[in-house]
Amino acid sequence: MRIKIELAGESPVSLPTGFNEYLQAFIYEHLDNIESYWLHDEGFSYEKRKFRLFTFSSILERGKYNKNENRFTFPNTVSFYISSPVSWILEQLAKNILQRSFAVIGSNRLTTSCISVFNSDHIDTNSIIVRALTPVEVHSTFKLDNGRKKTHYYTPYEKEFGELVNSNIRKKWEALNGEECRHSITIRPLFNGNKNERIVYYGTGKKKTVIKGWKGRFRLDGEPEILRFALDAGLGSRNSQGFGMVEVVG
Repeated sequence: MRIKIELAGESPVSLPTGFNEYLQAFIYEHLDNIESYWLHDEGFSYEKRKFRLFTFSSILERGKYNKNENRFTFPNTVSFYISSPVSWILEQLAKNILQRSFAVIGSNRLTTSCISVFNSDHIDTNSIIVRALTPVEVHSTFKLDNGRKKTHYYTPYEKEFGELVNSNIRKKWEALNGEECRHSITIRPLFNGNKNERIVYYGTGKKKTVIKGWKGRFRLDGEPEILRFALDAGLGSRNSQGFGMVEVVG
């Protein structure tokens, strides 16, 4: 399931490059305190991995980028999606957002205009076409001879991309359900070349991280149950930082 949050301010919304960090903070701030701390610090565990099991889109409205200030200026009304297979996450978000008189994203004070709810229960086929609302990324980190670490971001044309997307969604399934996942998915890009590669900043200042991912259309194959789960949980890694959110095309 996913919800769409629409917020409005008295002036245009201004945010720096890497503002996904602020959207993530908005989500944690609108969960109940105990659940917010648990989800941030612990989350759903699979062996040594911890999953937060939510993802979110970027701001849907087009922003104007000021290169000198490294900032985006959006209209005074903005919206974005939040998706999760965990019902209480979205229920708490919707409840708390509606109960509070205003919300803050970065330095912007906003009020809630509307919350819309969308279900993924309509997926009843073994193959769907999806469009990446935010880049899908999977990576491996290697230790070099000099002791430093290097991160390799896979392209959709490498077999490891599909293998890691499948492994990741199975681990998330098992972390949530506490049982072995009997399903698998395959992912295939419906594009070629590098035009869909995206280099994205997460965070600001010294904490800024450069992440490579891929947008565009993909074909997903698998049982309807795991496809619905993938739509809700997100594809690939760093979902709770705003990566891997997809929507069905058509």
